[in-house]
Amino acid sequence: MPEVLLARARVEPGREDRLRDWFSELEDRESEVVETLQHEGVYTETAFIQTLDDSTYLYLYMEAEDLDAADEAGDAEEYEIDEEHHEVLRETLAGGWEELEKVGHFTNPSLR
Repeated sequence: MPEVLLARARVEPGREDRLRDWFSELEDRESEVVETLQHEGVYTETAFIQTLDDSTYLYLYMEAEDLDAADEAGDAEEYEIDEEHHEVLRETLAGGWEELEKVGHFTNPSLR
C-alpha cells in the first residue's frame, strides 16, 4: 500500500506570489515534473497555500510507494527542475516542514 504524507511549512511574508508563480511554472513544465515523479516513485504530489491569522503556509501532499526513497531521489537533484524547485523553496519558506498526523488513508483499489 502506498505511503502518504501531508506537511506544511510557513511561507516568508511577501513571498506568496513567488511561490504561486513557481507552481504555475511547474504546471507549464508538466512533462519535466512527471519525469521527476517517475524517477522518485511518487504517484501524487499536490501543493496548497493557506493563510491563517497573519501567517501563510504551503501544504504538500505526497503519495508514494516509499516516501523516504522518494525524498532521497528528489534531494539528489538529478534533474534541473529539482534544483530549481529546492532553490525556490529556500527563497520562499521560513523554517522546516511540519508533518501532520495521518489518522486514515483509503484508496479505491479498482482505480489503481
